Amino acid sequence: MLLIPFYTYFAVFYLLNLSDVDCSFLYICEKHTEVLSILIPTYNSLCANLVEELLHQAEGLDAKVEIVVVDDASTDAAIVRENSRIADMPNCRFVRLDSNIGISKMRNRLLQEAKYQRLLCLDADVCPADADFLRRYVAVIGKAKVVCGGLLYRQDNDLNINPLRYKYGITCEAQTLDERQANPYQSFKTSNYLIDKDLALKVAFDESFVGYGHEDTLFGKMLQQLNEPILHIQNPVYHDDSDTAEEFLAKTRRGIDNLRTHSADLEGYSRLLLTYNKLKRCRVVWLVVLAYKLFRRPIERNLLGTNPSMKLFGFYKLGYFCS
Repeated sequence: MLLIPFYTYFAVFYLLNLSDVDCSFLYICEKHTEVLSILIPTYNSLCANLVEELLHQAEGLDAKVEIVVVDDASTDAAIVRENSRIADMPNCRFVRLDSNIGISKMRNRLLQEAKYQRLLCLDADVCPADADFLRRYVAVIGKAKVVCGGLLYRQDNDLNINPLRYKYGITCEAQTLDERQANPYQSFKTSNYLIDKDLALKVAFDESFVGYGHEDTLFGKMLQQLNEPILHIQNPVYHDDSDTAEEFLAKTRRGIDNLRTHSADLEGYSRLLLTYNKLKRCRVVWLVVLAYKLFRRPIERNLLGTNPSMKLFGFYKLGYFCS
């Protein structure tokens, strides 16, 4: 007969009767620490303070966090010097590209740089609206593969954002949670969202979008085509844009150029395209073009002034698209 030590019998008996004893220690063993890669693309935008705030919020979380910033060959030496501090911050990487590759390629480069499966993607010119920003995102990890937190502008324009940018932001970009939930894919924005890395790599950003604008519109459409639900929550960032009115107007025109180039892909996801198609069916596009050419300069003077009209801005964008 094989002799088995007494303590072996005791161990088997104990394991078979675990249901009769306090097993609370097992929950400690099962405790799971989330991991999160925070990805920030930048081009001539200060983001060192944003990174410091995110690191501060990460200190109190049961999560392992890395922050990756990719600089798309910024030309402002002072901004590059300030952002370079990020390389010396804990759990941070600052990657400076030798040449400008454009926003879509830069976003895809960030996906490749991420070490972890959960990705929090933020624009460089945003700021968490409160101190629980990261905590809320960590709390919803696993509830959906895509989670959007929303975008706000500070009350009373505390940072003195140019009037055109601020008025357009609070009128058209800052949506309530109900508004975003009503149109979850059209409301997708790259300024503040959480996504699983596998899904982000599968969808990826269309790298034919070289300049500013609408790469996020197509990304949202592709998510809908995959029937991938988007969870919208109330976890906003403030958009602290530092562009002048002239710079914002130039960006708007570049975004419309992208929309025109990719109009077939973005059909049904742009109000501007919808309006243009209605005008085209009615054969009155020429009339809009004529009015735009006649009144472009006075409209621009209004838009660059202290009290820009959003109706004129809407017509300006339509006229530029039609031209």
